Amino acid sequence: MSKVFEPYPHKSTRELRASLFLFRLLARPFLVRIGLFLVRFLLQVRFPIAPFVKFTGYEQFCAGKDVLSCTRATSRLMAFRVFSVLDYANEHANTSADYEHNAHVVIETIREAKHNPAYPFAVVKPSAIGSFKLFEKKTQNKPLSAVEQKDWNMIKQRLDQLAFEAQEAGIVLMIDAEESWIQEGVDAVVLPLMRQFNKKQVVIAITIQLYLNGNDQVYQSFLKDANTHAYYLGAKLVRGAYMEIERNRAVLLNIDAPVCNTKEETDTQYRAALHAAMKALDQHLCIVATHNQLDINWVVAYCKNNKLSLASKNLWFSQLFGMRDYVSFSLAAQGANIFKYVPFGPLRQAIPYLIRRALENSAMKTQTLEECYQIKAALKRRKFSV
Repeated sequence: MSKVFEPYPHKSTRELRASLFLFRLLARPFLVRIGLFLVRFLLQVRFPIAPFVKFTGYEQFCAGKDVLSCTRATSRLMAFRVFSVLDYANEHANTSADYEHNAHVVIETIREAKHNPAYPFAVVKPSAIGSFKLFEKKTQNKPLSAVEQKDWNMIKQRLDQLAFEAQEAGIVLMIDAEESWIQEGVDAVVLPLMRQFNKKQVVIAITIQLYLNGNDQVYQSFLKDANTHAYYLGAKLVRGAYMEIERNRAVLLNIDAPVCNTKEETDTQYRAALHAAMKALDQHLCIVATHNQLDINWVVAYCKNNKLSLASKNLWFSQLFGMRDYVSFSLAAQGANIFKYVPFGPLRQAIPYLIRRALENSAMKTQTLEECYQIKAALKRRKFSV
């Protein structure tokens, strides 16, 4: 008799029940809005929120308060060949001290990865180690003051150090995407790093957001640049995380929104980028970062039809920690390379991240209900297998 696939092998029955309770709440937008209002109120009045940790989603979507405390969660994933990337959930950086601190923590994750095979990647968000306004000014090609130029040089130094650390550790450093109006400033400092560090293997990987108009062509331009300058391109393909912010800003400034008009247009661009990535897989790294089952199925089928291995070193899949585990473990069972984006940080610091996760799950009700269905089915199988 063939063994029944277990979509949540890393979780106890008690933990699964807690996950089911949380996703049931997240499937109800009205309750999510009330919960978010309550959390924000408690934060404003500095009320202790630790007693409410189970209702914040912290244990579901974050692995711990620091690098060391993540080991328990990531080792449980690794036991079933699901890798991890440690993502420092600090979304508020405004001072030089903040930027230095955040860069130091990323270096800590890289050095941990050097000795832990569960961490083949590290990640940094550019605006966590440098001024958002400075990236915006570089995007607009505005001249910098002497003080701003000094700060810009510090951003480049931090990124250069992170790239060097990643190279020494033998891992890939992913550069997270930012809002569209600072992305060109980010690219201006990251592109030279790729040309410098990616000569022998991928050390630096960019992120392409396919919900932005024309970004499938932007990805093609990066592939062309890599071939022209003889380096290996690493790219994480995502749909995107700032759609509401982008549209609200466009309304405020009375400009056209840079995002696709419909989900179908985004899907078309994402699939076009996937197709280009698959054709270039013999040379360039592609990270398929999506929860969309149709896209994942398409990549699996493409590999099968074109005799490409799911275990290719240049092909990785990624989902968020605490979400779509049934997708991640299914891919791992098929032999694919798969990692979880694993946020960490103190509870209060992680609240903005948790709020985004709550809103995302509430907005994508179909996927959240599917999550509930998969968990209930797993609990039922466990009950009758005892």
